[in-house]
Amino acid sequence: MKIKDERVEQSKNKIYGELFQLAYLFVVAAFLVKVLFFKMDLTQCITEYVIMIVAPIYQMVRSRQLGVVLATNLRQQMSPKRNIAGALVGIVFFFLFWLFSGRQVSKEFAISYIVTFCVVFFLARAMFVRLEERRMKKLEQEYGD
Repeated sequence: MKIKDERVEQSKNKIYGELFQLAYLFVVAAFLVKVLFFKMDLTQCITEYVIMIVAPIYQMVRSRQLGVVLATNLRQQMSPKRNIAGALVGIVFFFLFWLFSGRQVSKEFAISYIVTFCVVFFLARAMFVRLEERRMKKLEQEYGD
C-alpha cells in the first residue's frame, strides 16, 4: 500500500489549478484575437465562447458540491480598488469591441451601457460577498471544532 503525502497532493492540485488557469487564459486570448483582429462573429468562435462560459460555472458548482471555500477573506478580496479595477476592465472591453467592430454607437447608448454595466457589476459583487459569507459561516458551523 502506497502512502500519499498531503503536501505532494496539495502541490499536484496547485499545478492542476495553474494548468486550468493557463488553458483558460489561452482560450480567452484566442477568442479576443478572433473577434478583434480577424473580425469573426460568434458562430465562428463558438467553441471558445462555450469554454469561457462553462468552465467557471463548472468550477463554481464543483467547489460548492465539495464544500470548498475558495476565498478566506472575502471583504479584503472585494476591496474598492479591485471593484473599480474590475469595472474599468469591463468598460475598456466595451470600448475595444466598439472600436474594432466598426459599428456606429450613439453616445447615449454608450453612457447607458456603462451605467447599466456598473450597477449590475457592483450589485453582483455585493450579492456574491453576502452569499459566500453566509456559506462560510454555515460550513464553519457544520465542520467547526
